[in-house]
Amino acid sequence: MAANKHKIQDAGCRTNSCLPLLASCLLLVASCSFPGSTWPTAKIGLVAPFEGRYRYVGYDVIYAVRLALREANEVGGVGGYNVELVAYDDGGDPLQAAEQARKLAVDPAVIAVIGHLREETTVAALSVYAEAGIPLVVPAVLHSLLAEEQGQIYHPGPPAETVAGEMFVKLVELGQRQAALVTGGGSLGTALQRAAQQHRLQISPVVSPENEDWVNEVLASGVEAVFCDADPVTAGEAIAALRQAGWEGTFLGGPELAAADFSAVAGAAAEGATFVTPYPFPADAPGGADFVAAYQAVSNGAPPGPLALPAYQAAWALLELLEQDITANGRPTRERVGDLNAERDWSYTPLYWYRVGADSIARFITIQP
Repeated sequence: MAANKHKIQDAGCRTNSCLPLLASCLLLVASCSFPGSTWPTAKIGLVAPFEGRYRYVGYDVIYAVRLALREANEVGGVGGYNVELVAYDDGGDPLQAAEQARKLAVDPAVIAVIGHLREETTVAALSVYAEAGIPLVVPAVLHSLLAEEQGQIYHPGPPAETVAGEMFVKLVELGQRQAALVTGGGSLGTALQRAAQQHRLQISPVVSPENEDWVNEVLASGVEAVFCDADPVTAGEAIAALRQAGWEGTFLGGPELAAADFSAVAGAAAEGATFVTPYPFPADAPGGADFVAAYQAVSNGAPPGPLALPAYQAAWALLELLEQDITANGRPTRERVGDLNAERDWSYTPLYWYRVGADSIARFITIQP
């Protein structure tokens, strides 16, 4: 049977880059089942923060994953298997992330996992998945460690160095050779510092928002551009503090600034903030209107945020791999799905630039291939 998979452009994933973006069909091989028979079940795990300061992450992605699984199950499942979602909340806490990963590991029906969508929680759980041999797909996280092979860990997204390089390109376009960095210690900030010499640019001062005097350090430096790799709430507080202190320069960030929490916290100070992300807002992707409508049918009307597309595409990628394994071997296993996943080209090419408007809404401005 054919499933109505919304082939939205998934942030440049080469696997789909030459395919129609709408209404294309994925053939799912459904085995015969007689009246009264029970279909076997395969499970895909999802771990994300559903409570706490990052709860928007969990609720953005869970509806996207549910949509993908619903589309598959409505046309007969995957190779005759019904696919269930097992979702756990890690609260954005590293210790809880590892514990939830262990819960998934002991369930033999869990063939693969999508998670954890935060850098620190993903890293905390990596060893659990590696030891259990569970394929882990990690969308929407910039971390250089995830670009390296660690068991069956797969990273559908660019390394932090790629995003950092694009931010330097933007800095030069602004006519600047120096930028301050407000960092929460994340991989993007680390990549910016490492790449500065390569681009013959200066990152100074490097300040932590936990330092009470960081605003004065930035003002004293005279910089007209600030890079920020902090979480959305901290980034919102940072730009608000800078504007209140009279700083009128350009505020540049990565995917964290796409979160609604950034603009909500920053208020009017967010206007003009510019950020780059490999994950476009669904409405800005070709064919996005159909995806948005399908997503809202699952989410009871809540619109998809910037993490919905990578989560949706990650789910469909796993469904395709499950189908391949079942078709070839009769039943899916973690090991074989992991081997198939290792052969998949998860490369991403374009990056999307956005600017926050006076109404606190981030609007797409350009794509960089």
